[in-house]
Amino acid sequence: MSTADEEHLALALRQEDPAVARDMALSVMALAIEKGNLHLEGRARALLAECFILLADYRSAHEHSIRAIQLLQSVRDMSGESKALSILSSAASALGSNDQAIEAALLGLELARIGGSADRQSELQVQLGLALLHARCFDASTDALRQARALEPASSTALNALCSLVVEGTCEVVRVITIRHETGEMPSLDGLHRAMRRYDDFAARHDMVALAQPDQRPIQVNWNLVASAAHCWSGELSRAERELETVRRWMDEEGIAPWMESLEALVRCELAMARADWPAAQRAASRMIGLAESTGREQSALLGHVLACHVFERQGKWEAAARELKQLAARERRIRASTLASRGAVVAWQLEMRRSEDSRRELQASAAQLERLTLEDPLTGIANRRCFEQTAQQSLRESQSAGRPLCVALIDVDRFKQVNDRHGHLVGDKVLQVVAALLVEHVRADDLAARWAGDEFVILFRRTELSQARDICSRLRVAVAGHDWSGIESTLTLTISVGVAESQPGDTLKRLVDRSDQAMYEHKAATKPGSR
Repeated sequence: MSTADEEHLALALRQEDPAVARDMALSVMALAIEKGNLHLEGRARALLAECFILLADYRSAHEHSIRAIQLLQSVRDMSGESKALSILSSAASALGSNDQAIEAALLGLELARIGGSADRQSELQVQLGLALLHARCFDASTDALRQARALEPASSTALNALCSLVVEGTCEVVRVITIRHETGEMPSLDGLHRAMRRYDDFAARHDMVALAQPDQRPIQVNWNLVASAAHCWSGELSRAERELETVRRWMDEEGIAPWMESLEALVRCELAMARADWPAAQRAASRMIGLAESTGREQSALLGHVLACHVFERQGKWEAAARELKQLAARERRIRASTLASRGAVVAWQLEMRRSEDSRRELQASAAQLERLTLEDPLTGIANRRCFEQTAQQSLRESQSAGRPLCVALIDVDRFKQVNDRHGHLVGDKVLQVVAALLVEHVRADDLAARWAGDEFVILFRRTELSQARDICSRLRVAVAGHDWSGIESTLTLTISVGVAESQPGDTLKRLVDRSDQAMYEHKAATKPGSR
């Protein structure tokens, strides 16, 4: 790449106005295509895609980011490719293509790790959190954002840290609205309040005036909207109104991207509902849908329909609420149809990547394998110990914070060594697979069954009293003992020993599991003396 080309691209990157940067990037891209310079074209397309994100043209951003990834991969620019993958994840998420958004963020994150870029890793962890949120994987989203925070102290500026806090708060607002729609009840605001406390701690340690430069002001305005929603749901309507009016005045003076208008409409709808001002609430929800349709931001449109449905339900207008649900379902079907329609292009892209770069195939395979190892036991197909520990740590913190019960059960297959010795390891493996399947069959949707080690399994019971967890485990013991094992080996019979423990104030996961382990050995000694 010539010095002039570099200077032209660098100048475009420095532009604060995305429309100006877009026009300059188009010029650079045309020059690169004329010269046959794939690297320059790839970098220009990545910048173009980023500009289109800021201009709320998500379909153009999606198209240019995919092409940028292809070009940057072909010239082995791993850093540029990870950036383009982050942009693709953002565009795909806005368009409702959640699977592609998650995949792009995961691959970009792996490239950033290989390249040793902590800043890019933090950026992609945030993007992964957003993609998981839109896919309604709330716990996984929270964990991704937590990992992003863990990277920030060593790698990020104060502005980057502030951006991450604002993203986390926005995610909590969306989480509350989504869970309320799915359950019909207002969920806990603990996560949102924790995000607000982290923001207050940040503000106490930083010069917020210095962070309020004109080009950075949208970040703090975004936080004003998060705070307004939190105050509204906490019953502090006057504070919510003050925050919202601050946002409105700034938006009227400065003008802002449609995504900010959509978020403001969302919060205004919530405030209107809190005051039982139903016409204003309906107007705000309709405005949110209209803004989303003008930009193709399907996630905002889906949320708008959810809000409109809730507004009608609150008024007892069930037919109108049903119509909104039908429109929501129709929009979701259109998103799926659009994803399927573009599948040919996606497959062609994947084939091109395979043909052009063997190392990328290996990287994708290792990234997929890493993800499976992180979450799944390869023999039984259920969660592995790492997944259990990660989930249980978070659940234990949440249960202690909310004062809710939580139990852990440790399970051991009795005389499993004798099964292996008498019948062979293939039979032993099949036994473990059946036990895992029985665990999954008998636990509830909110519980987590995992393989702990060898012939030991573990179950996490969220929001569960000790007596209830013991009842479930008793049914599980009966199911294992009564299972027809002759399909594996004609003379085979099997039992399990189970120990259950309930969390206590100040518990660590290790102490809780140790008590479960002790209870399991006590049960084994009481029912099958000398069996182990």
